[in-house]
Amino acid sequence: MMAKFTLNPDTKICYYPAYTTQKASIFRTSIKSQNWNGLPINPSLKRFKVSCSIKEKETENAEEKRRILKGLKVNDELEEKVSLLEAEIGEKVVGFVWNPPWKNLPQRYKLIGTTSLAFIICNMDKVNLSVAIIPMSHEFGWNSSVAGLVQSSFFWGYALSQLPGGWLAKIFGGRKVLEVGVLAWSLATALVPILAGFMPGLILSRILVGMGEGVSPSAATDLIARTIPIEERSRAVSFVFGGLSVGSVLGLLLAPPLIQSYGWESVFYMFGFFGITWFLGFQFVKEDQHLFSGELSWPKFDSWNNSWNSSLEELGDPLTVCETVNTVGRCKLL
Repeated sequence: MMAKFTLNPDTKICYYPAYTTQKASIFRTSIKSQNWNGLPINPSLKRFKVSCSIKEKETENAEEKRRILKGLKVNDELEEKVSLLEAEIGEKVVGFVWNPPWKNLPQRYKLIGTTSLAFIICNMDKVNLSVAIIPMSHEFGWNSSVAGLVQSSFFWGYALSQLPGGWLAKIFGGRKVLEVGVLAWSLATALVPILAGFMPGLILSRILVGMGEGVSPSAATDLIARTIPIEERSRAVSFVFGGLSVGSVLGLLLAPPLIQSYGWESVFYMFGFFGITWFLGFQFVKEDQHLFSGELSWPKFDSWNNSWNSSLEELGDPLTVCETVNTVGRCKLL
């Protein structure tokens, strides 16, 4: 193999241009003595160093090849990562999932919203008969007394179930009682068109509607007390029980067009279907169990009794203030 040399005219030393710092190989050579730029060549400087190690050149070539291969490997890895990223982005674009805005809401807000929706359906099922009683009376030939009996049967069950509803909510929990109540009144509402021709069955179904709706206020109150923080309970109660008024408005607005378009039976079928759908959807709403551990924490009796006594004392102070009028001791209310 041949190598390239560079001659330094001052020292007469020949170097390999790219590797001047490497250990030089020494060769003996003879060159004719000649003047370089008018200067005579020293005859004793017949040796010059040459930096042209073939072995080191081969080592450098091998290192260069390794660097090239490493670069290719890095490029392959980058291409693989890019392809994986593109595939992932493609899957996200193709399999786009819409997250509803209520997905990240706290569970207690979802619980309060669904409970309020139950009360909306509650009053929709209560007022639907007030509109449907007119076509039903015409179809079955009911007089005013019979129509009044049918309408009042709801309140029999509603009035009788108030106290038992609170007792059941205390034993089984408000959530269970509310679920059973909604399911009971919804099924009874959907059965009204089937039992309309049989008066005892119709009255019994309306009583069952009233019983299912009668246990709901106690159940909702117990549910709020167990799952909602104290600072949010007043808002939760107003929001839940506000659904009653909304349900009355919606029921009285939706019932007439439904009866006119599809018959009076459609009101009971549709409103009953709403309640059954609510029952199925409510199974997926969970409670915030971490808010309360164990039983509800009520104030201790001693502190409650002290507070009650202090209130009585404050109330009794104006009654025990006496003043003397005409040298006769007499108590006067201030």
